[in-house]
Amino acid sequence: MTETSAGIYGGGGEATTPIYSGGNTCTVVFSVESNSVCVKPVNLQLVMNKLALVSFFARMLPQPIKHAFYRLGPLSRLIRRGLNRAAPTGLTEIEISAGLLAGMKMRLDLQSEKDYWLGTYEPALQNAIRDLVQPGWIAYDVGANVGYISLMLARGVGVTGRVFAFEALPANITRLRENLTLNRLESPRAQSVHAAVGATSSTVRFLIGPSDDMGKVDGSAGRQVEYIESIEVPGLSLDDFVYTQGNPPPQVVKMDIEGGETLALPGMRRLLAEARPRLFLELHGHEAARSAWKSSPPPDTEYPA
Repeated sequence: MTETSAGIYGGGGEATTPIYSGGNTCTVVFSVESNSVCVKPVNLQLVMNKLALVSFFARMLPQPIKHAFYRLGPLSRLIRRGLNRAAPTGLTEIEISAGLLAGMKMRLDLQSEKDYWLGTYEPALQNAIRDLVQPGWIAYDVGANVGYISLMLARGVGVTGRVFAFEALPANITRLRENLTLNRLESPRAQSVHAAVGATSSTVRFLIGPSDDMGKVDGSAGRQVEYIESIEVPGLSLDDFVYTQGNPPPQVVKMDIEGGETLALPGMRRLLAEARPRLFLELHGHEAARSAWKSSPPPDTEYPA
């Protein structure tokens, strides 16, 4: 499929459009004055060199300096535009430059997922996984999206551990599975689960936001945005996943489900009481925080076998 990105340059009466098609790159130049079209080659190696240079700086610069670029106002926007001009459009298989996933591969949209590629996404969570997750553990990634954190957990638990990655959106689950396969992470070491984790194991209505990281189960707390559509997806409580379906309980759970934690945490009360996993939990508002507090059972809570 041909992917295009266009820019118009005034003064000379020419409009130029770089076209990327597989490994071939050219520039179509349309002259308004002469009403003619010609094709000029673009140095694809130059494009790749620019990406390699950015990747090099991502590896070399300390994390605080890299994050400072996000707070430079107009300069940040200028850097972002430059990166967008250098990066191809569509999904690109690329090696992660820095961070906990350095050296692993993912299929990413480099126009919008540069923080994945450069290893600058969620630095505090990266540090927590590196410092706290141990080899041999069972890890649950609830709200796995396209697998960035799932891969981190897989690296943390090592070859003797297992990762279960839960994701509701069909488009995301497809990319999640591709990214696991790219890194030779297949069942039983890594397993994707197409389901919205919640209070019960039944079909639920899932609201889809303007981007792939803003969907949530209907009835969730959290930020209110305009959801463009809704679909029905399988629902799943983690208590059912472990105690009814017989899957191994986790030692660590990462949960980021856009306010759906108000539903998911009550659906894992027994798991919290008996397995007592470490939680990497992103809370979306005061209601979610209250739900997290109420879902923490006292140590002497007993559940029927």
